[in-house]
Amino acid sequence: MADSWPMARVMAGMSAMPVAHAIDLALFFEVDERARHDALIAETRRHIGGCIAAIETAMRVSLDHEPTVTTALKSSPEPLCWATIRAQPSLVSPALLAHMQVRAGLSLMLRQFGQRDVESAGEEDIEWLPRPDDPEAGEAMTALGLAEARWIAPGGDAQPMRPDLPAEEFAELVWTVAACLAIGASRAVGMPADGMIVAFERSGMALLADHDESVSPIIQAERLVRRMGARADAPELLGKALGGRRFLIFAALTARRLRMSVQQVVEILIAGPMPQVAALCRALGGSDADYRHLLLALRPVRPALSDPAVVAEAERYGALEEQAADMTVSALRAPAALRNKIDHLLRASAR
Repeated sequence: MADSWPMARVMAGMSAMPVAHAIDLALFFEVDERARHDALIAETRRHIGGCIAAIETAMRVSLDHEPTVTTALKSSPEPLCWATIRAQPSLVSPALLAHMQVRAGLSLMLRQFGQRDVESAGEEDIEWLPRPDDPEAGEAMTALGLAEARWIAPGGDAQPMRPDLPAEEFAELVWTVAACLAIGASRAVGMPADGMIVAFERSGMALLADHDESVSPIIQAERLVRRMGARADAPELLGKALGGRRFLIFAALTARRLRMSVQQVVEILIAGPMPQVAALCRALGGSDADYRHLLLALRPVRPALSDPAVVAEAERYGALEEQAADMTVSALRAPAALRNKIDHLLRASAR
């Protein structure tokens, strides 16, 4: 979380955070159920609801050794937690919502780009894309493909999705689910929730102990690039990864060259300010044509990038000096908490 750009933005001052978070929640959890034609909102709801459904199922199973709690849960509707969170959206914290927005945006990028089977890749891909029989990177390539497939699979809000989340976000969802189930069970049998809290604590701790955050596509992409070794430093790979519809590999290659985390690069590309996107491209040595190519690739998650907007951004990019871009990237490497405090003080002094 210390390197999370959305976390820094959401927590950029206690005076502003509650209002901004309330607006986000109002968009994501509508009371009147009218459909919104916003792909990012729909995808974010799918990720939040899907992860919650999977955790709820796992927790109900883990509570089988508690007959009293099991009986109480059988009297409550199933699934319970997603309906509870839709009725009480403030259970979703700013940091979790920010993470899920980036995760959803990444899913839209993967779905837009599609997945190309390694076996059917063209000659231009074979030159750089690890093959399944590659002893160094083949296993990582296969794992990345499977992880990406989970995120782009179709499904509704309540369809379980593997909660391949970072440990902090997973822990928050576990305790949110536990709280929803505890309240639901206590109301079903007329027993105080405090009388069941020990059982839910034990089940929650068991789920946390078994959690594996390394199966996330983001971490799998980082692992793949690391196993590629010196081959990942070839100058032409960035263009081939983006042109070959391998957005996560592109992000992992970018992170390797700029000494940043893949998570942070993904967050900047999907949800960061455009000057930061431009700084990443310039620091990589990207030409004006490269930047236009990147902007066009980001359209699935940045609908504001219309043709006139792309032209305007490209003009600003042409005036961006490499030294200024390097300074911005260096600042982005600093802990998010430090950047957050500096931004807060700058805004306060400008009032």
